[in-house]
Amino acid sequence: MQKLEELIAALEKADGPRRDLDADILEATGGCAHRETEYYCIEDGNDVDSGFTCKRCHKDTYGERVPTFTASMDAALALLAIVKPGWFWRGGYVPAGKYERGEYQHGWGHISRTDASNCDRDDEFTGWAATPALAILIATLRAKLSQENNNADK
Repeated sequence: MQKLEELIAALEKADGPRRDLDADILEATGGCAHRETEYYCIEDGNDVDSGFTCKRCHKDTYGERVPTFTASMDAALALLAIVKPGWFWRGGYVPAGKYERGEYQHGWGHISRTDASNCDRDDEFTGWAATPALAILIATLRAKLSQENNNADK
């Protein structure tokens, strides 16, 4: 849980896309990133030995390049669909001088279990960042952190 809190703080401070944070996000959500190659491990479903076995996850192949979560709204929303399937989102930019949360935080993102016409504060998370994609990632990781905290309490 400490790692998620640190990752959220790093995303809030980021002034734009960062590949190191993309790898951190993948790992925080259960993936295995290889930073030296920018690829991640996958199960390929193939019985043929690829000649590579990851020492961390023990899968036998590299997959595709680590998604560009911090640069792409599509990638940020794809992560939301994995972490919180079926959740709703909204996001955008706030003009400078209106509601921003710091020098670089003009992007906002909000996710919720139900659509915007319903209010259930237990199932809503918001992020502020330099871009809407970063803000959606923050909100998504806050939801994941909340879920982990709730599971730890049980």
